[in-house]
Amino acid sequence: MVADFAVNTVDTTTQDRILALFEKHRATPGAPYDESHFLDFLLAKPKGKGALYNSFRGLRRFNAFLDEVQYEFAICFSIKDREANYSIEKFVARVDALERSPRSSLASLKNQMHGHSGLNIVVFVNLFLLGPAIGARKYPWALGCALGIIALVNLVFFRFDHRERTYKARLLARITDQKPAT
Repeated sequence: MVADFAVNTVDTTTQDRILALFEKHRATPGAPYDESHFLDFLLAKPKGKGALYNSFRGLRRFNAFLDEVQYEFAICFSIKDREANYSIEKFVARVDALERSPRSSLASLKNQMHGHSGLNIVVFVNLFLLGPAIGARKYPWALGCALGIIALVNLVFFRFDHRERTYKARLLARITDQKPAT
């Protein structure tokens, strides 16, 4: 009952700002979309509800959109929010609720910051790639290729990890009204 009330009292300026960000991240800006599952329309031609979560392109657009919404409104979506497929009204209501409750955003952000960094995946991939490198040790060119691939995988991971940590630190500063570190 309370959620229905919150949905009916949506701030139109918040909705306008969200829709502007939505259009910015869409594959086909300006195309018609279904408000009941508008996030799927970040894709050019979604094949139904939840289509967004079934493609790498969709997830990339979705994460970029949510990250920009979070920074714009100084909020942080929970993992559960990131898995939900909100209508535009419910999404705007959720943004409004998070704006009114910075403690909730801080709790979600701190939970994400203290979560896993994916280091286990890097260790596993390195161990997996170490096998071919050991097998190629008699062939300098093959060993060089294997070591180059290992270095590239590590570089990509650490670049991604650095970008995530920097974004989360900036978002934390924004939520707590501190100046972001440069």
